[in-house]
Amino acid sequence: MDKLICVGKNYIEHARELGDAVPEFPIFFIKPPSVVAQVPGIELRGQRVEVVLPRGRGIVHHECEIVLRLGRSGVPDAVTLGLDLTLRDVQTALKRQGHPWEISKVFPHSAVLGPWILLTQFSDYLEQPFEFLIDGILKQTGRGEQMRHSPESCIRSARGFFPLCEGDLLFTGTPAGVGSLQSGHAGTLRWGSVLEFNVDFV
Repeated sequence: MDKLICVGKNYIEHARELGDAVPEFPIFFIKPPSVVAQVPGIELRGQRVEVVLPRGRGIVHHECEIVLRLGRSGVPDAVTLGLDLTLRDVQTALKRQGHPWEISKVFPHSAVLGPWILLTQFSDYLEQPFEFLIDGILKQTGRGEQMRHSPESCIRSARGFFPLCEGDLLFTGTPAGVGSLQSGHAGTLRWGSVLEFNVDFV
């Protein structure tokens, strides 16, 4: 893996909840592999991962997303659910000043990943609803088919800006419902009856 390629504002309602314009083309930012926290095994249900939240840097928001793993030639071979964590206060301040906002996205455990599912075993993944819950309360839900730019379109666009390497990950954007996380929260990511795992925020 060389990088995590993240798509911003790929669900219309999420762009609107942030007060941002809906982009005509995919918007990208990059995270390094060093920020990843992933469940330790391959079982598709019942796994847990611990995520340490940053202290003293303002509000941390959850963004639940479909994540694709790129194989050879940039062709996706597996999929999972993940969280793109964001220091929202930091991001908002940087955006107002017209500065890049990578530092609001790149910190330890700012990318959370579930176990991988081969696309040959989950061909209808864009049609299946996914959701994120905190302490059993639903916070986000969506379907991949609601994306403004499909994963294939995002990959084609990304290829025009930087090289795609085997093992790279594509975070495809988050639906509406992002909100704050606190130490002690217990998160659950669920994708129909196929995938479910838990995140302990400390």
